[in-house]
Amino acid sequence: MSRTVTRPHRGVSAADRTAARRARLLAAGRDQIAENGTAGVSVDAVCRRAELTKRYFYESFDGRDTLLVALFDEAVSTMGAALAEALSAAPSTFELRVRAAVRAVLSTLSADRGWSRLWAEAHAHPALRARRNAALDGFVAVLSAELAGSGGGAQDPATTLLVLVAGVTELVERRLRDDLDIGDDALVDQLVLIGVAACAPIRPDGAGHPGDQDG
Repeated sequence: MSRTVTRPHRGVSAADRTAARRARLLAAGRDQIAENGTAGVSVDAVCRRAELTKRYFYESFDGRDTLLVALFDEAVSTMGAALAEALSAAPSTFELRVRAAVRAVLSTLSADRGWSRLWAEAHAHPALRARRNAALDGFVAVLSAELAGSGGGAQDPATTLLVLVAGVTELVERRLRDDLDIGDDALVDQLVLIGVAACAPIRPDGAGHPGDQDG
């Protein structure tokens, strides 16, 4: 039985060309969301922006929702990697670790308006709502490690962290609407103060004051 052999084109394999086209479509999707939100995303609009035909769109995605899911997963993966890297490099002081985590997430979202709008609008999109909830749970699980050994009191660590993470999401959304006049540094400062205070009753070391230091 004969089989089709796909030869490289100008030294680039078929798989690499497909991956490059997919990357162009993802970038076009992010740009489209940045300008018009998820409601402004269509196969036609993304293909025009990427300068690719629909044939190549459907080579990588089943449809509009599949593209949105891929973009959302890309954003969450990038935020998760930034969060993990920040925590691995942060000092052991609780306040500084909270600051590193907050800045990592905000910096990732601020760096790409498309990701920011997608994250902010995901709760209202049927194809993204469950993924957003799973992402929130994932971030809570990572941050829960910072409270290892806590428990036994009336305040639940997972619920506390979920409220804090969801609050950051609301602030990101309001900034996108230009409904919150606060710079990145000031916002980080406020979130750290709130986070440290909220976690004070459930920290295993019992320290409850912002600015505490090791030793």
